[in-house]
Amino acid sequence: MSILSELISKKIEENKKLGFYRKIPDIKIERFKTETGSFDSHYNTVTVNLATNDYLGLSLNEKIKTAAKHAIDLYGTSAGSSFLICGHSDIHIELEKELCRFKGGYENCILYPSGYQANTGIIRSLASISPLNTAIIFDELSHASIIDGIIASGVKFKSYKHNDLNSLENILGRHRDYAIKLVITEGVFSMDGDIPDLPAILDIAEKYGAVGIVDDAHATGTIGKSGGGSSDFHNVKPDIIIGTLGKALASNGAFVLSNNLITEYLVNFSRAFIFSTGIPPSSAASALAALKLIKENPEIVLKLQKNSESARRYLNESGLNTLNSSTHIIPILIGEEEKAVLIEKELLKDGIYLKAVRYPAVPKKNAILRLGINLAIDAAIFQSVLENIADKVKLIN
Repeated sequence: MSILSELISKKIEENKKLGFYRKIPDIKIERFKTETGSFDSHYNTVTVNLATNDYLGLSLNEKIKTAAKHAIDLYGTSAGSSFLICGHSDIHIELEKELCRFKGGYENCILYPSGYQANTGIIRSLASISPLNTAIIFDELSHASIIDGIIASGVKFKSYKHNDLNSLENILGRHRDYAIKLVITEGVFSMDGDIPDLPAILDIAEKYGAVGIVDDAHATGTIGKSGGGSSDFHNVKPDIIIGTLGKALASNGAFVLSNNLITEYLVNFSRAFIFSTGIPPSSAASALAALKLIKENPEIVLKLQKNSESARRYLNESGLNTLNSSTHIIPILIGEEEKAVLIEKELLKDGIYLKAVRYPAVPKKNAILRLGINLAIDAAIFQSVLENIADKVKLIN
Protein backbone atom coordinates (compact mmCIF):
# COMPACT_ATOMS: atom_id res chain seq x y z
CA MET A 1 0.00 0.00 0.00
CA SER A 2 2.90 2.40 0.73
CA ILE A 3 4.18 2.10 -2.85
CA LEU A 4 0.69 2.69 -4.22
CA SER A 5 0.23 5.73 -1.96
CA GLU A 6 3.57 7.15 -3.06
CA LEU A 7 2.74 6.75 -6.73
CA ILE A 8 -0.73 8.25 -6.27
CA SER A 9 0.71 11.26 -4.44
CA LYS A 10 3.22 11.77 -7.25
CA LYS A 11 0.49 11.71 -9.89
CA ILE A 12 -1.58 14.24 -7.96
CA GLU A 13 1.39 16.60 -7.55
CA GLU A 14 2.17 16.33 -11.27
CA ASN A 15 -1.43 17.22 -12.03
CA LYS A 16 -1.20 20.30 -9.80
CA LYS A 17 2.00 21.50 -11.49
CA LEU A 18 0.38 21.12 -14.91
CA GLY A 19 -2.63 23.15 -13.79
CA PHE A 20 -5.04 20.24 -14.25
CA TYR A 21 -5.83 19.55 -10.57
CA ARG A 22 -9.53 19.18 -9.78
CA LYS A 23 -11.69 18.99 -6.68
CA ILE A 24 -15.40 19.09 -6.02
CA PRO A 25 -16.33 22.80 -5.72
CA ASP A 26 -17.59 24.20 -2.41
CA ILE A 27 -20.67 25.97 -3.74
CA LYS A 28 -24.33 26.23 -2.93
CA ILE A 29 -26.80 27.37 -5.54
CA GLU A 30 -29.14 30.06 -4.21
CA ARG A 31 -32.24 27.88 -4.57
CA PHE A 32 -30.80 25.37 -2.10
CA LYS A 33 -30.83 27.57 1.02
CA THR A 34 -30.69 26.02 4.45
CA GLU A 35 -33.69 26.04 6.78
CA THR A 36 -32.44 29.27 8.37
CA GLY A 37 -32.22 30.94 4.97
CA SER A 38 -28.44 31.29 5.11
CA PHE A 39 -25.49 29.39 3.72
CA ASP A 40 -22.73 27.62 5.57
CA SER A 41 -19.81 30.04 5.83
CA HIS A 42 -17.32 27.98 3.84
CA TYR A 43 -19.55 27.77 0.77
CA ASN A 44 -19.49 30.21 -2.13
CA THR A 45 -22.97 31.58 -2.83
CA VAL A 46 -24.15 31.17 -6.41
CA THR A 47 -27.01 33.28 -7.70
CA VAL A 48 -26.58 32.62 -11.44
CA ASN A 49 -25.69 29.08 -12.49
CA LEU A 50 -24.24 28.77 -15.99
CA ALA A 51 -22.65 25.39 -15.28
CA THR A 52 -25.86 23.37 -15.12
CA ASN A 53 -27.16 21.10 -17.87
CA ASP A 54 -30.72 21.71 -16.66
CA TYR A 55 -31.20 23.72 -19.84
CA LEU A 56 -34.97 24.19 -19.64
CA GLY A 57 -34.88 24.88 -15.92
CA LEU A 58 -37.35 22.08 -15.23
CA SER A 59 -35.76 20.48 -12.18
CA LEU A 60 -37.85 22.64 -9.83
CA ASN A 61 -41.03 22.52 -11.89
CA GLU A 62 -43.95 21.65 -9.62
CA LYS A 63 -45.57 19.18 -12.03
CA ILE A 64 -42.32 17.28 -12.42
CA LYS A 65 -41.62 17.21 -8.68
CA THR A 66 -45.16 16.02 -8.03
CA ALA A 67 -44.76 13.21 -10.56
CA ALA A 68 -41.55 12.06 -8.86
CA LYS A 69 -43.14 12.19 -5.40
CA HIS A 70 -46.17 10.24 -6.58
CA ALA A 71 -43.93 7.55 -8.07
CA ILE A 72 -42.09 7.22 -4.76
CA ASP A 73 -45.41 6.76 -2.96
CA LEU A 74 -46.41 4.03 -5.44
CA TYR A 75 -43.13 2.20 -6.04
CA GLY A 76 -40.66 3.28 -3.35
CA THR A 77 -37.27 4.86 -3.88
CA SER A 78 -35.46 2.17 -5.86
CA ALA A 79 -35.88 -0.13 -8.83
CA GLY A 80 -34.55 -2.84 -6.51
CA SER A 81 -32.25 -4.55 -8.98
CA SER A 82 -31.46 -4.73 -12.68
CA PHE A 83 -34.43 -4.65 -15.04
CA LEU A 84 -33.66 -8.24 -16.04
CA ILE A 85 -34.21 -9.39 -12.47
CA CYS A 86 -36.99 -7.17 -11.15
CA GLY A 87 -38.48 -6.04 -14.44
CA HIS A 88 -39.99 -2.69 -15.32
CA SER A 89 -42.66 -0.75 -13.57
CA ASP A 90 -45.43 0.59 -15.78
CA ILE A 91 -43.87 4.06 -15.48
CA HIS A 92 -40.61 2.77 -16.99
CA ILE A 93 -42.52 1.22 -19.88
CA GLU A 94 -44.51 4.40 -20.48
CA LEU A 95 -41.30 6.46 -20.53
CA GLU A 96 -39.72 4.13 -23.08
CA LYS A 97 -42.76 4.41 -25.35
CA GLU A 98 -42.85 8.20 -25.04
CA LEU A 99 -39.15 8.48 -25.87
CA CYS A 100 -39.72 6.41 -29.03
CA ARG A 101 -42.45 8.86 -30.09
CA PHE A 102 -40.53 11.96 -29.02
CA LYS A 103 -37.51 10.99 -31.09
CA GLY A 104 -39.39 10.38 -34.32
CA GLY A 105 -40.94 6.93 -34.09
CA TYR A 106 -38.35 4.34 -33.07
CA GLU A 107 -39.36 0.71 -32.58
CA ASN A 108 -37.91 0.25 -29.14
CA CYS A 109 -36.09 1.85 -26.23
CA ILE A 110 -34.09 0.58 -23.28
CA LEU A 111 -33.00 2.55 -20.22
CA TYR A 112 -29.48 2.73 -18.77
CA PRO A 113 -28.34 4.13 -15.40
CA SER A 114 -26.27 6.93 -17.00
CA GLY A 115 -25.19 8.34 -20.33
CA TYR A 116 -21.65 7.15 -19.67
CA GLN A 117 -22.81 3.57 -19.19
CA ALA A 118 -25.06 3.79 -22.23
CA ASN A 119 -22.23 4.91 -24.52
CA THR A 120 -19.59 2.54 -23.20
CA GLY A 121 -22.04 -0.35 -22.93
CA ILE A 122 -23.45 -0.05 -26.43
CA ILE A 123 -20.11 0.42 -28.15
CA ARG A 124 -18.50 -2.51 -26.34
CA SER A 125 -21.42 -4.86 -26.93
CA LEU A 126 -21.72 -4.07 -30.66
CA ALA A 127 -17.96 -4.38 -31.12
CA SER A 128 -17.97 -7.79 -29.44
CA ILE A 129 -20.08 -9.35 -32.22
CA SER A 130 -17.07 -9.67 -34.52
CA PRO A 131 -14.13 -7.87 -32.92
CA LEU A 132 -11.58 -8.78 -35.59
CA ASN A 133 -13.85 -7.49 -38.32
CA THR A 134 -15.15 -4.28 -36.71
CA ALA A 135 -14.00 -0.70 -37.25
CA ILE A 136 -15.24 2.35 -35.36
CA ILE A 137 -14.98 5.80 -36.92
CA PHE A 138 -15.82 8.72 -34.67
CA ASP A 139 -15.60 12.51 -34.51
CA GLU A 140 -12.35 13.57 -32.85
CA LEU A 141 -14.24 15.79 -30.36
CA SER A 142 -16.54 13.02 -29.18
CA HIS A 143 -17.37 12.80 -25.48
CA ALA A 144 -15.04 10.90 -23.15
CA SER A 145 -17.64 8.17 -22.63
CA ILE A 146 -17.62 7.44 -26.37
CA ILE A 147 -13.84 7.34 -26.48
CA ASP A 148 -13.64 5.16 -23.37
CA GLY A 149 -16.12 2.70 -24.87
CA ILE A 150 -14.14 2.56 -28.10
CA ILE A 151 -10.82 1.97 -26.37
CA ALA A 152 -12.32 -0.69 -24.09
CA SER A 153 -13.83 -2.49 -27.09
CA GLY A 154 -10.38 -3.47 -28.34
CA VAL A 155 -11.34 -3.13 -32.02
CA LYS A 156 -9.86 -1.08 -34.84
CA PHE A 157 -10.77 2.61 -34.51
CA LYS A 158 -9.96 5.93 -36.13
CA SER A 159 -11.18 9.48 -35.47
CA TYR A 160 -12.11 11.86 -38.26
CA LYS A 161 -11.50 15.60 -38.14
CA HIS A 162 -14.23 17.47 -36.32
CA ASN A 163 -17.32 17.82 -38.53
CA ASP A 164 -15.17 17.17 -41.61
CA LEU A 165 -17.14 15.13 -44.15
CA ASN A 166 -14.16 14.56 -46.43
CA SER A 167 -12.13 13.20 -43.52
CA LEU A 168 -14.99 10.88 -42.57
CA GLU A 169 -15.41 9.54 -46.10
CA ASN A 170 -11.68 9.05 -46.62
CA ILE A 171 -11.42 6.98 -43.44
CA LEU A 172 -14.52 4.94 -44.25
CA GLY A 173 -13.12 4.29 -47.71
CA ARG A 174 -9.94 2.88 -46.19
CA HIS A 175 -12.00 0.64 -43.90
CA ARG A 176 -14.64 -0.47 -46.37
CA ASP A 177 -13.63 -4.14 -46.09
CA TYR A 178 -14.59 -4.38 -42.41
CA ALA A 179 -17.88 -6.24 -42.03
CA ILE A 180 -19.08 -4.04 -39.15
CA LYS A 181 -18.48 -0.30 -39.29
CA LEU A 182 -19.79 2.09 -36.65
CA VAL A 183 -19.88 5.85 -37.32
CA ILE A 184 -20.35 7.88 -34.13
CA THR A 185 -21.00 11.57 -33.61
CA GLU A 186 -22.75 13.85 -31.13
CA GLY A 187 -25.98 15.65 -31.95
CA VAL A 188 -24.79 18.77 -30.12
CA PHE A 189 -21.15 18.75 -29.06
CA SER A 190 -20.87 19.08 -25.31
CA MET A 191 -17.96 21.53 -25.22
CA ASP A 192 -18.13 23.52 -28.47
CA GLY A 193 -21.93 23.66 -28.71
CA ASP A 194 -21.94 23.14 -32.46
CA ILE A 195 -24.18 20.89 -34.56
CA PRO A 196 -22.79 18.47 -37.17
CA ASP A 197 -24.15 18.04 -40.69
CA LEU A 198 -25.93 14.91 -39.60
CA PRO A 199 -27.85 14.19 -42.84
CA ALA A 200 -24.55 14.18 -44.76
CA ILE A 201 -22.82 12.05 -42.12
CA LEU A 202 -25.61 9.46 -42.21
CA ASP A 203 -25.60 9.45 -46.02
CA ILE A 204 -21.86 8.73 -46.04
CA ALA A 205 -22.30 6.02 -43.40
CA GLU A 206 -25.04 4.37 -45.47
CA LYS A 207 -22.90 4.56 -48.61
CA TYR A 208 -20.26 2.41 -46.93
CA GLY A 209 -22.67 0.12 -45.09
CA ALA A 210 -21.90 1.61 -41.68
CA VAL A 211 -24.20 1.94 -38.67
CA GLY A 212 -24.90 5.56 -37.72
CA ILE A 213 -24.88 6.25 -33.97
CA VAL A 214 -25.73 9.66 -32.50
CA ASP A 215 -25.19 10.73 -28.91
CA ASP A 216 -28.07 13.15 -28.38
CA ALA A 217 -27.35 13.96 -24.74
CA HIS A 218 -27.18 17.73 -25.21
CA ALA A 219 -29.62 17.85 -28.14
CA THR A 220 -32.61 16.25 -26.41
CA GLY A 221 -35.14 18.89 -25.40
CA THR A 222 -33.04 21.72 -26.79
CA ILE A 223 -32.90 21.67 -30.60
CA GLY A 224 -35.58 21.20 -33.23
CA LYS A 225 -38.97 22.90 -33.37
CA SER A 226 -40.37 20.75 -30.58
CA GLY A 227 -37.17 19.85 -28.74
CA GLY A 228 -36.95 16.37 -30.22
CA GLY A 229 -33.22 16.69 -30.76
CA SER A 230 -31.32 15.56 -33.84
CA SER A 231 -34.21 13.72 -35.49
CA ASP A 232 -36.42 16.78 -35.05
CA PHE A 233 -33.78 19.31 -36.12
CA HIS A 234 -32.51 17.44 -39.20
CA ASN A 235 -35.57 15.32 -40.05
CA VAL A 236 -33.42 12.19 -40.09
CA LYS A 237 -33.51 8.86 -38.27
CA PRO A 238 -30.10 7.50 -37.21
CA ASP A 239 -29.79 3.75 -36.71
CA ILE A 240 -29.15 4.29 -32.99
CA ILE A 241 -29.77 7.32 -30.79
CA ILE A 242 -28.36 7.58 -27.29
CA GLY A 243 -29.47 10.25 -24.86
CA THR A 244 -29.60 11.20 -21.22
CA LEU A 245 -32.48 12.01 -18.92
CA GLY A 246 -30.28 14.14 -16.65
CA LYS A 247 -30.00 17.28 -18.74
CA ALA A 248 -32.98 19.06 -20.31
CA LEU A 249 -35.30 16.32 -19.03
CA ALA A 250 -34.44 17.18 -15.41
CA SER A 251 -33.98 13.63 -14.14
CA ASN A 252 -31.24 11.01 -14.24
CA GLY A 253 -30.46 7.94 -16.31
CA ALA A 254 -30.14 7.40 -20.05
CA PHE A 255 -31.86 5.79 -23.01
CA VAL A 256 -31.06 3.99 -26.24
CA LEU A 257 -33.39 4.00 -29.23
CA SER A 258 -33.17 1.65 -32.18
CA ASN A 259 -35.02 -1.18 -33.89
CA ASN A 260 -36.30 -4.25 -32.08
CA LEU A 261 -33.40 -6.45 -33.14
CA ILE A 262 -30.65 -4.17 -31.84
CA THR A 263 -32.42 -3.45 -28.55
CA GLU A 264 -33.06 -7.18 -28.07
CA TYR A 265 -29.33 -7.76 -28.62
CA LEU A 266 -28.41 -5.09 -26.07
CA VAL A 267 -30.73 -6.56 -23.45
CA ASN A 268 -28.93 -9.89 -23.90
CA PHE A 269 -25.32 -8.79 -24.39
CA SER A 270 -24.75 -5.26 -23.05
CA ARG A 271 -23.06 -5.84 -19.71
CA ALA A 272 -23.61 -2.22 -18.64
CA PHE A 273 -27.35 -2.84 -18.91
CA ILE A 274 -27.45 -6.42 -17.61
CA PHE A 275 -25.40 -5.84 -14.47
CA SER A 276 -26.70 -2.42 -13.39
CA THR A 277 -29.60 -1.53 -11.16
CA GLY A 278 -32.33 0.16 -13.14
CA ILE A 279 -33.15 3.83 -12.68
CA PRO A 280 -35.65 4.47 -9.86
CA PRO A 281 -39.33 4.78 -10.82
CA SER A 282 -39.25 8.37 -9.55
CA SER A 283 -36.56 9.20 -12.12
CA ALA A 284 -38.63 7.65 -14.88
CA ALA A 285 -41.68 9.57 -13.69
CA SER A 286 -39.91 12.92 -13.61
CA ALA A 287 -38.43 12.38 -17.09
CA LEU A 288 -41.84 11.36 -18.44
CA ALA A 289 -43.42 14.47 -16.90
CA ALA A 290 -40.70 16.62 -18.49
CA LEU A 291 -41.36 15.08 -21.91
CA LYS A 292 -45.07 15.75 -21.59
CA LEU A 293 -44.44 19.33 -20.47
CA ILE A 294 -42.18 19.98 -23.47
CA LYS A 295 -44.73 18.41 -25.81
CA GLU A 296 -47.49 20.64 -24.42
CA ASN A 297 -45.30 23.77 -24.27
CA PRO A 298 -42.89 23.73 -27.24
CA GLU A 299 -42.45 27.48 -26.84
CA ILE A 300 -40.02 26.88 -23.96
CA VAL A 301 -37.63 25.20 -26.39
CA LEU A 302 -37.87 28.18 -28.74
CA LYS A 303 -37.27 30.52 -25.81
CA LEU A 304 -34.07 28.66 -24.91
CA GLN A 305 -32.91 28.90 -28.52
CA LYS A 306 -33.65 32.65 -28.70
CA ASN A 307 -31.95 33.37 -25.37
CA SER A 308 -28.90 31.41 -26.51
CA GLU A 309 -28.72 33.25 -29.83
CA SER A 310 -28.95 36.61 -28.05
CA ALA A 311 -26.21 35.69 -25.58
CA ARG A 312 -23.92 34.41 -28.31
CA ARG A 313 -24.44 37.56 -30.39
CA TYR A 314 -23.58 39.82 -27.46
CA LEU A 315 -20.43 37.89 -26.58
CA ASN A 316 -19.24 37.88 -30.19
CA GLU A 317 -19.91 41.60 -30.56
CA SER A 318 -17.90 42.12 -27.38
CA GLY A 319 -14.89 40.59 -29.11
CA LEU A 320 -14.99 37.16 -27.47
CA ASN A 321 -14.41 33.96 -29.43
CA THR A 322 -17.35 31.56 -29.04
CA LEU A 323 -15.88 29.14 -31.60
CA ASN A 324 -18.56 27.57 -33.82
CA SER A 325 -21.32 27.35 -31.24
CA SER A 326 -24.86 27.58 -32.56
CA THR A 327 -26.73 26.30 -29.51
CA HIS A 328 -27.33 26.76 -25.78
CA ILE A 329 -23.78 25.57 -25.08
CA ILE A 330 -21.50 28.55 -25.57
CA PRO A 331 -17.73 28.20 -25.15
CA ILE A 332 -15.50 31.24 -24.71
CA LEU A 333 -11.99 30.45 -25.88
CA ILE A 334 -9.38 31.49 -23.30
CA GLY A 335 -6.37 29.31 -24.14
CA GLU A 336 -4.20 29.27 -21.04
CA GLU A 337 -5.57 26.99 -18.33
CA GLU A 338 -4.45 29.28 -15.49
CA LYS A 339 -6.27 32.29 -16.95
CA ALA A 340 -9.46 30.31 -17.46
CA VAL A 341 -9.43 29.11 -13.84
CA LEU A 342 -8.73 32.66 -12.60
CA ILE A 343 -11.71 34.06 -14.53
CA GLU A 344 -13.91 31.31 -13.11
CA LYS A 345 -12.85 32.26 -9.57
CA GLU A 346 -13.37 35.99 -10.14
CA LEU A 347 -16.87 35.44 -11.52
CA LEU A 348 -17.74 33.22 -8.56
CA LYS A 349 -17.00 36.15 -6.25
CA ASP A 350 -19.90 37.92 -7.98
CA GLY A 351 -22.20 34.90 -7.61
CA ILE A 352 -21.79 33.78 -11.23
CA TYR A 353 -20.92 30.12 -11.57
CA LEU A 354 -19.50 28.62 -14.74
CA LYS A 355 -16.67 26.19 -15.34
CA ALA A 356 -13.25 26.58 -16.85
CA VAL A 357 -12.93 23.48 -19.01
CA ARG A 358 -9.38 22.24 -19.37
CA TYR A 359 -7.41 19.33 -20.76
CA PRO A 360 -8.28 16.47 -21.20
CA ALA A 361 -11.85 17.63 -21.89
CA VAL A 362 -10.37 20.04 -24.47
CA PRO A 363 -6.90 20.09 -26.07
CA LYS A 364 -3.99 21.54 -24.08
CA LYS A 365 -3.68 25.34 -24.22
CA ASN A 366 -7.27 25.52 -25.52
CA ALA A 367 -9.06 26.05 -22.23
CA ILE A 368 -12.55 27.49 -22.46
CA LEU A 369 -15.21 28.95 -20.25
CA ARG A 370 -18.32 26.86 -20.85
CA LEU A 371 -21.66 28.64 -20.57
CA GLY A 372 -24.78 26.50 -20.37
CA ILE A 373 -27.66 28.84 -21.15
CA ASN A 374 -30.75 27.82 -19.22
CA LEU A 375 -34.24 29.14 -18.59
CA ALA A 376 -33.74 29.26 -14.81
CA ILE A 377 -31.70 32.45 -15.25
CA ASP A 378 -33.71 35.55 -14.43
CA ALA A 379 -34.14 37.53 -17.66
CA ALA A 380 -33.82 40.85 -15.84
CA ILE A 381 -30.25 40.15 -14.72
CA PHE A 382 -29.06 37.98 -17.62
CA GLN A 383 -27.68 40.89 -19.64
CA SER A 384 -25.70 42.24 -16.69
CA VAL A 385 -24.24 38.77 -16.15
CA LEU A 386 -23.06 38.64 -19.77
CA GLU A 387 -21.52 42.09 -19.40
CA ASN A 388 -19.69 40.97 -16.27
CA ILE A 389 -18.33 37.90 -18.07
CA ALA A 390 -17.16 39.92 -21.06
CA ASP A 391 -15.44 42.51 -18.84
CA LYS A 392 -13.55 39.92 -16.81
CA VAL A 393 -12.46 37.91 -19.87
CA LYS A 394 -11.05 41.03 -21.52
CA LEU A 395 -9.40 42.18 -18.31
CA ILE A 396 -7.68 38.90 -17.46
CA ASN A 397 -7.12 37.44 -20.91
